[in-house]
Amino acid sequence: MERVKQKLIDLFLDASNYQSQFKRKLYEDAFTKYYKKHKALFEEIIAMCENAEDADQVIEELSAVIPEYAHEQINQIQKKRKRSSRILDYNLDMITFVFPAIVYDENEYCVKLADAILEKWNRPPIEGNIQWTSYEKLQGGFRRRLCYITTAVCESQNKADDCYELKLLRSYRDSYLMSSEEGNAVVEEYYDVAPTIVNHINKRENASEIYNEIYDRYICPCIRLLEQGKKEECREVYTEMVKGLKRQYLYS
Repeated sequence: MERVKQKLIDLFLDASNYQSQFKRKLYEDAFTKYYKKHKALFEEIIAMCENAEDADQVIEELSAVIPEYAHEQINQIQKKRKRSSRILDYNLDMITFVFPAIVYDENEYCVKLADAILEKWNRPPIEGNIQWTSYEKLQGGFRRRLCYITTAVCESQNKADDCYELKLLRSYRDSYLMSSEEGNAVVEEYYDVAPTIVNHINKRENASEIYNEIYDRYICPCIRLLEQGKKEECREVYTEMVKGLKRQYLYS
C-alpha cells in the first residue's frame, strides 16, 4: 500500500513536467508518454481493488494521497500571490494529465478513485470547483478546432453549439484568418492557450460574469464588424482578445 501511495505522489508531481505541452500539436504525444510511464500504477490499483475484501476502503485510502500532499505543499506557502499561483498550477496538472490518465481505460475502480480524489481535492486550502474530464474530450476539442473561449462564453449564456455567433466566427476563422500567414499565426496561438484560459476561468466563482464581460468586450464587436464586412478590423479585435486574455489569465 505504501509503495502505491508513493507512486500516486510521483504521478502527481510528474504532471508538471508535461504541462507546457498541453497544446494542440503536442498534447497527444505528451499524454501518451505520461500515461505509458504510469500505466503500471493503474494496473496495480485495479489488482488491489479486485483482490481486496473491501474495494471501497482501498479507494478511500488511496484517494486521500494526492489531495493531502498537494494541500500540505500549498499550506507551506505564506505569500498570497504565490499560493494562488501554485493552486492554479496544481489544478491544471490535475485537469489535463492526472485525472485523464487515471480514468483513461474507463475501469470502474479507477473512475471511482478519480471521483473520490476530486471530492477531497476541492476542499480547503484549494476550495475549488474543478471537475475531472477525459483525455478523449480534451484531445477531441483540439482535433475539432473548437472555438474554446467563444464556445464557453456562449454556453454560459445557454446558447447552442450552432448558435449564430459561433457559426459566424468559425466561418470567419476558416475562410479568412486561416488564409493568411498572419491570421494563421493568431489562430495557432489561440488554440495553444485557449483551453488553459477556459480552465482558469471555470475555476473562478464569478466565471459567468467573466464570460459576460468577454462577450460584451470581444465577441459582440467581432460580430458587428463581420456583419459590416470589416474582416481586418475583426482580426484586430480577435488578436486583442487572445493576447489580453493570455496576459490576464496565464501571466497574472
